[in-house]
Amino acid sequence: MAIPRFWPRTLRWRVFLLVSGLLLLLLITAIATTVSRVHVTEADSRVRDTLRPAQTAAADLAKGYVDMETGERGFLLSRDPQFLEPYDNGSAAVGAARDRIARLLDGEPESVALLADVDAAGTAWRTQAADPAIALARADGVIADGVPGKALFDTLRTRIAELQNHVDELISAGLASSNRASGTADVIATVCVGLALVLGAASVFLLRRSLVVPLDRLVSQVREVSGGDLRREVEASGPEELAALGEAVEAMRTRILSEAEQVAAASNRIARLEETDRIARRLGDTAIRRLYGITLDLQSAAARFPRSGSAMATAITGIDRTISALRTSVYGPAAPGTRPTLRAQVSEVVGELESVHGSAPGLVLAGDLDDEPPDDVVAEVVQVLRDLLHAVAVPGGGAEEVELAPARGAIRLRVVGAVSDDQVAALRAAVAEVSGDAVVRPAPGHFTVEWSRPLRPDS
Repeated sequence: MAIPRFWPRTLRWRVFLLVSGLLLLLLITAIATTVSRVHVTEADSRVRDTLRPAQTAAADLAKGYVDMETGERGFLLSRDPQFLEPYDNGSAAVGAARDRIARLLDGEPESVALLADVDAAGTAWRTQAADPAIALARADGVIADGVPGKALFDTLRTRIAELQNHVDELISAGLASSNRASGTADVIATVCVGLALVLGAASVFLLRRSLVVPLDRLVSQVREVSGGDLRREVEASGPEELAALGEAVEAMRTRILSEAEQVAAASNRIARLEETDRIARRLGDTAIRRLYGITLDLQSAAARFPRSGSAMATAITGIDRTISALRTSVYGPAAPGTRPTLRAQVSEVVGELESVHGSAPGLVLAGDLDDEPPDDVVAEVVQVLRDLLHAVAVPGGGAEEVELAPARGAIRLRVVGAVSDDQVAALRAAVAEVSGDAVVRPAPGHFTVEWSRPLRPDS
């Protein structure tokens, strides 16, 4: 199953999306249930506080009219005023019940209209039948058979029945609405619970596929690497946080492997150097040292006798080539496509002085020299350093400190040493022959030679 495209890349957003979905379902369930329960409560309250009392009042209204009609019939038959008591009590009950119904059903046009019909039928029965018959009976008159009392009361009874039926229908409708709202709340809650279960199951599946599986794979790979299998690549997959962790572990593995190879190479170089030292101890004062001493002597003589400078330079060049050939014979040829680093070559040039004179100037390598300059820059820097060390080797002085540092897109070389005042001019001339860009800054008993080379031709 492919993960949908809208599935976020980061773990925090995936968790946020799943939690938000669950919270949204919970919120919808809570809102729907609350609205339904409020509707149920309102419907029940209306039935309990309005419609049920109205139903009771309608029954009281019907009973009151029945009492009035019974009292009227008894009085008309017996002419006994005591039979009018139910009539009067019924009249009072009718008025109270009518007012209560009007108050409870106020605002409902149909109920008000039905109540008005009852009032009209009751008034017609009283004014056209009951009250005239009672007045005639009190006057000992003869009641005619044509008085429409029964028909009017039947009409009144019909209107009261219609009102009662209407109230019963309102009660039934209220109860049905309450049941429907309660059922709707239950259905919504059930659907939301089902959706929550589906979302939970999908969340477990998606999190397992996009988090648990990549995390288990990463842990397994890291364990293999920590167990010593540095050749085991660490794959970066899963959410962005997990992928970033995998990339960091892979970078660490690559760096450890590279450093291990460098340590192995360094061990090989140390073994070769130890063998070379053993050979050097056997050879003693080798031809390389003697030739290098001759080179320094020729450089010093060229500084004292400028006219012989060209001849001396030719001789020095030939000796340097001889030294290079001897060094290749002793140390072996360099591996194809590789060369010593700038740091190593500078250290070697400075170390040559110690091999000849028994002491060497201090070496200061400042700044970041881990990024190797181009080959032509390295070659020029090494050659200029070697020539400057030869040039400043004047009688009564010499180099005391060599500093090499990158500075603003260039390699800066500085040589500090001691010189007598009468040798300053010769030192300037020797340095000028080495490089016209070198600057000599003399001081009482000391000198500073500064030279720089841009890392790029356009710098």
